Amino acid sequence: MNSIVTARLLSGQHEALGRSWFYDFREVPQFCVSTNVKKHIESLSARYAGITKHWDIDRNSEWICRIYLSAKMIMFATLQLQALEYARQQNLRVVAPYLEYYSILSVIRSVVYTLPEVEWMNGDLVKIPHRKAINLVFDHLAFFNKPKAAEMKGLTFDLKSNREIISYRSPSSGDKGLLEVIDVVSFATLLAEFTQLNSELLERSIHKNADESSFVFREDYAEKLTSVTIDDRNFFDKEDYYRVGYLMRKYPLPPNVLHIMTEGHVEDFFGAWSSENGDGFDPDANWRLIFDIP
Repeated sequence: MNSIVTARLLSGQHEALGRSWFYDFREVPQFCVSTNVKKHIESLSARYAGITKHWDIDRNSEWICRIYLSAKMIMFATLQLQALEYARQQNLRVVAPYLEYYSILSVIRSVVYTLPEVEWMNGDLVKIPHRKAINLVFDHLAFFNKPKAAEMKGLTFDLKSNREIISYRSPSSGDKGLLEVIDVVSFATLLAEFTQLNSELLERSIHKNADESSFVFREDYAEKLTSVTIDDRNFFDKEDYYRVGYLMRKYPLPPNVLHIMTEGHVEDFFGAWSSENGDGFDPDANWRLIFDIP
């Protein structure tokens, strides 16, 4: 038995939106005010079925990559928001516009990776432009709450503008003229939960429709998660190599986002940002700030 199977067996069932889920949602039920929410969930499930009924080794490998990246984006947004809190306590306000915007962008990307109609493009999906990612995600959320999705989209562009005015104009008045920002923690929580919701619907569809002979994680796909070249510089991540290797050997099919987050991976991910002498910023202070990370 592996960690993902164990997590599935130990997970409770939580009722929301007319269905049972592995995850106990905090923000999604309050956001989904549409009277047709059940219909929208069924429609989304049908869109995933359009993929899983034609499942093959390539699609299986692609979607493992996408779910793995989604999980890391949620963990990274959590790290950024913890850093934002620490920076504010230290009056390090100059980094706040960056951390506010990029934490939200991280969870926007986590949602994008789970959207059924968005193409993988041989891994180039990770390079999706900011504006396109924002538009895709809030179009998706609009099915569940159109007015709120439009409001959140506008707030995201406010965060983007704040980051850009600091980056490109370096105002002499500092951050005094920046646009007012909402509670980014609740905002990020909602986006992380939509990532989880999407991934659970995908996972159910895989178990219902996919041919088990396609449950193979191709090595060329796995390599895209462990090694990247940017401006002729290659970056190799041995921790990702270890985690991806585990998936190849033990669970070569896409789980939901919550269950792909193993305790060992979480500890190593956040621990990588700890100080050597144990003082200063503590990345382990609040893993569950926006998501119930195990």
